[in-house]
Amino acid sequence: MAIGPPTGMRDWLPQDALLRQQLMETISSTYRLYGYLPIDTPVMEDLAVLLGKGGGENEKLLFKILKRGEKLAQAKDHELADYGLRYDLTVPLARFVATHQGKIPKVFRRYHIGPVWRADRPQKGRFREFYQCDIDVVGGASSAYEVEIITATERVLKELKLGQYWFRINDKRLLRDLLLGFDVPAEKIYPVCVLLDKFDKISPIEFDFELSNILGKGSDVWHKVRDLAIRSSWGGVDHNILLSETTAYYEDQFKKITNQSILSRINKVRAGLDQIINSLRGINAESRIIFHPLVVRGLDYYTGTVYEAVMHRDSKASILGGGRYDDLIGQFAGRKIPAVGCSIGFERILAILQERTAGQAVAASPRALLICDEGDIGLLQRQAEQLRNEGLCVETYLDYDDVGKQFKYAEAAGITWA
Repeated sequence: MAIGPPTGMRDWLPQDALLRQQLMETISSTYRLYGYLPIDTPVMEDLAVLLGKGGGENEKLLFKILKRGEKLAQAKDHELADYGLRYDLTVPLARFVATHQGKIPKVFRRYHIGPVWRADRPQKGRFREFYQCDIDVVGGASSAYEVEIITATERVLKELKLGQYWFRINDKRLLRDLLLGFDVPAEKIYPVCVLLDKFDKISPIEFDFELSNILGKGSDVWHKVRDLAIRSSWGGVDHNILLSETTAYYEDQFKKITNQSILSRINKVRAGLDQIINSLRGINAESRIIFHPLVVRGLDYYTGTVYEAVMHRDSKASILGGGRYDDLIGQFAGRKIPAVGCSIGFERILAILQERTAGQAVAASPRALLICDEGDIGLLQRQAEQLRNEGLCVETYLDYDDVGKQFKYAEAAGITWA
């Protein structure tokens, strides 16, 4: 019998576990500079909570937990489970806020790093157990909170020294109103937005096929949306050039909209985005923030601004994403509570760091090894403790092996001095 972790889950060797811990510490310490504090929630939640925001699609993600003992014996087939493992950190946050109303401040800043579980089919780079890292402001309606979150998150990326990235921002309402101006039927706005969001992740043939299923191939509106996607694609294009060309194209499209109500909404949203972008650049002259009109993010609970960051050399895969979601928390709290947040792609960033360090994470934390030469082991341990009292990381070799073996152990364990 092959012995290993459950399918889609992993063991963590010391060098990788230490690297993961270092990543957590960098993220945590940076967000604390901005007043964000950690929370934690149970890894299990009531099924009613986990299914409360989306029904069927969310149920497919769930690892359900069977009732226990007498409750299991009395349960009907469709009532065998009452809890489930959390599949993200946003739903637990909504439940947390509803539970602790009156105990947390009106504007609540929090970050949360922890494992989540999804019943996906495991494949390369996709696991059933993985870590997420979320930062959120609950109760803040001003766009200044978007500015704060993005500023803090750009500081995290700088601290991690990941390399050049782009931080792309949009507002879902902008694309929605532009599509309405193109005469896309209201009930088809959401599937079109989802398709546009993945334009650079699928082939042109796949895109045309899916767009035809939604709008009908060859129609006037089909051509408008297809042209919109092609003009806004960032695959392999310098972002500065793309930004200029895309902005000019959108300006032209806005001028063609004759519905004054739609045009008024577009102008209001654009003014809000301009304010956010200008504020970010005013706070941080090195900010990599850029406007991109096809960033919509897949989750339908976003209500306004949306953003994501991508590495300069791999613009198809985001390393983080987030936005404003003013309606979700209220589903649990019983009243409308504005919120905005960001979810860092913890596993994706960890993979980048693993490639860069090539297993050297342990060496990044200096350690010394005191070797045993058949002397007094008690003396060896006392000397080691004295060094630890001075703040040094010291390990002791407590077996009577020859010196060569002890040095080999030090090398294999990534110990700095022996």
